[in-house]
Amino acid sequence: MTQKGGRIIVFEGVYPPSEDSYLLLDSLSLEEGDRVLDVGCGSGVISVEALEHTSGAVSLDISIDATRNTRENILRNRLEEGSNVVQADLLTALAPDTKFSVVVFNPPYLPVDEHSTTMDQALVGGEKGNEVILRFLEQLQGHLEDEGRVYIVMSSLSDPDAVSNYMESLGMSVLIAATKPQFFEKLVVLMGTLRHKETVL
Repeated sequence: MTQKGGRIIVFEGVYPPSEDSYLLLDSLSLEEGDRVLDVGCGSGVISVEALEHTSGAVSLDISIDATRNTRENILRNRLEEGSNVVQADLLTALAPDTKFSVVVFNPPYLPVDEHSTTMDQALVGGEKGNEVILRFLEQLQGHLEDEGRVYIVMSSLSDPDAVSNYMESLGMSVLIAATKPQFFEKLVVLMGTLRHKETVL
């Protein structure tokens, strides 16, 4: 399967770029000096975009097939410089002092239901649908620069308000960067900006 005019190929078994991917992509504001972390990189569509516009990107996915797919698309687009692709469960592979100015997460965000598919690892985020997102946010602490931005796409079925409230409890200002109605749900991109911590003398 080939996406974006032949620039992105999708391996069998890897979540293909879909409406959530492109909504997230369209929400991003990237600058040349940004250092980007792409969590749940899948086929690498966001990593490729990040490497085209910034100084570097680290791409993480729990799926070995996804990391191979991302690496292949980075190579196809001749964007190896500044790239690093790692198989990992969320942020567990990062050194404690590694920080990013932009973090992008396309998580599994649907609640568990009676239907099971081969893509459940990429789609189902737990009983409520937001458990993987909350675990990611807990691990994100210490990896986001002051004034750094995190973008998360999720479903209206998975209680975006609860996620937004948790982000605020971690010191972020949160806004809805984009929405897109679907048949039974609405896709939402939350953008959190880590507030600068004032130094008290």
